Amino acid sequence: MIKITRIQYTLTFLLLISTSVSFAQKVFSVKTDHRVEALSIFYTLSTADTLEVKPTPSTYYRDVKKYFKPYNLHPSLNWYRNLKNWDGPDMASIGLFLSQKYPFKLIIQPEVNYVRNSSVDSFLYHFNAFYKECNVAKFIKKHEADYQKINIKAEFVIGESGILNDIKAFYNSTSTGEFMMYTDALCNHGSNAISSSDKQFAGKIISKVGYIEDKSKKLTDDSVVNFEPAINVVAHECSHIYLKNFLKQYHDRLFKIRSHFLTTSKGRKIADDQWENEIDELVVRACVAKILSVKNGILAGDEEVNNQAKRFKWVNDLYIFFDLYTQNRNQYKTIEDFYPELILFLENKTS
Repeated sequence: MIKITRIQYTLTFLLLISTSVSFAQKVFSVKTDHRVEALSIFYTLSTADTLEVKPTPSTYYRDVKKYFKPYNLHPSLNWYRNLKNWDGPDMASIGLFLSQKYPFKLIIQPEVNYVRNSSVDSFLYHFNAFYKECNVAKFIKKHEADYQKINIKAEFVIGESGILNDIKAFYNSTSTGEFMMYTDALCNHGSNAISSSDKQFAGKIISKVGYIEDKSKKLTDDSVVNFEPAINVVAHECSHIYLKNFLKQYHDRLFKIRSHFLTTSKGRKIADDQWENEIDELVVRACVAKILSVKNGILAGDEEVNNQAKRFKWVNDLYIFFDLYTQNRNQYKTIEDFYPELILFLENKTS
């Protein structure tokens, strides 16, 4: 699917070595998890005909459609299609919390409720039936070499960009660890951070990264998968992990001012129960823009924050406020050192 030269393999290896040194022997990796992939296939086959956003065209998606065509009306797929609502595209992330082998069971309780529209037991009952009766394991095994090529290319692109070192330098946080990215070549909706306090995930900063379509390339089912995660996407998902303790540490104070963050730039009202997510996303997006500004210059940061300002009404002000952090790193050595200033800014801004 993807042609990687011997030189690129060597460069990737060297980049991984250099990254491990700069991260105090921590490394980053891009992987495909068979459980996540199986769930992504299940979600795609259940919803793709109905959802407006389709998977990015590729030879891989073509193989999925061809292989599973005889199973299109499988009872498990129809069960999911007939639910009142569907889960978000992050649903496949629950795969990391399942047993390694069929029949899959939930062995680690995730911090996020990935399966929202049925009980987890009911969902796994139907998913396991689909997995066995539709020979999902055979399909995934057949494509292992393809997954490896996809992931090597993604590792090369991310390593070459230097973005992980930029992220680490920006936060200099106690939450640092191994960066692990799981590719999802069928997800054209976006990416999501995966957080867990379980010891199995200790020291890991994890995200599931979607394969987002570049409309300008006019991709078709004959196009090979060319997984090149954008650096702002990588920074975004990593930032969720680095910043997660801000919301926990100042939960009560943020709760008191939550209403100010529940209106978009265009005046659309957000449900009250989404206040934590809205504040989290606001801070993350301001930080990502500032990371890009430090890395690639003011214009890069301005472009990013202006794009985010179309949705988040406070993000421009917060982006400018973070100059206090970036210009005074002798005083604020870690992002945690800056939290007292950040919470005061948000409180004063909304008073």
